[in-house]
Amino acid sequence: MTAGVGTCLGALNLLVVAFAEQHARLAAVAWVEAALAAGSAVGGLVYGTVSWRRSPERRLPLLATAFALALAASGAAPDIAVLALLIGVTGLFVAPVLTTAYMVADKAAAAGSRTQAGAWVNTAFNTGNAAGSAAVGLLIGHLPLAACFTVGALPSLLGVFAGTRKGRRPPDFHRRAAARPRAATKPPSDADAAGERQR
Repeated sequence: MTAGVGTCLGALNLLVVAFAEQHARLAAVAWVEAALAAGSAVGGLVYGTVSWRRSPERRLPLLATAFALALAASGAAPDIAVLALLIGVTGLFVAPVLTTAYMVADKAAAAGSRTQAGAWVNTAFNTGNAAGSAAVGLLIGHLPLAACFTVGALPSLLGVFAGTRKGRRPPDFHRRAAARPRAATKPPSDADAAGERQR
């Protein structure tokens, strides 16, 4: 899911520039990016103050879905000011998604490999970010800009779908075998013990 979110953010960088250029407000790109950063900061602070009942594994797909929907809705903005507002709302989910992804990775990793697990989360995000920028660059000019925003939001939703399916897979054979109750061994009788002593 982290790679999907990174892909969306990579796509968003170019989409904002294309939107601003289309509305002849190229200088306003900095304000939109500031709205994204501010939204992320606020979202992270609020997220950290809440005592969540759901586990990180259950929160992550919900946050990634909300992020994708907010990003897709941003494509319907009529002007740069509304875009900045909607991107700010999208940013509310950025820090919570990444924080939760690190929590999930840390929880799933063995005690000696937590740093490596966190590095994989970071690598997935950065790789997705680069891929998103490259991919959306091929779409701009061939699709309406609103459609590009929708397509740019898809990687996060696909990541949620893939992660949910993976989480629903039945445990493998070895786990099932380990979970089977072992047959109780019959304690040796007195006659058996006597026979062993005679031997």
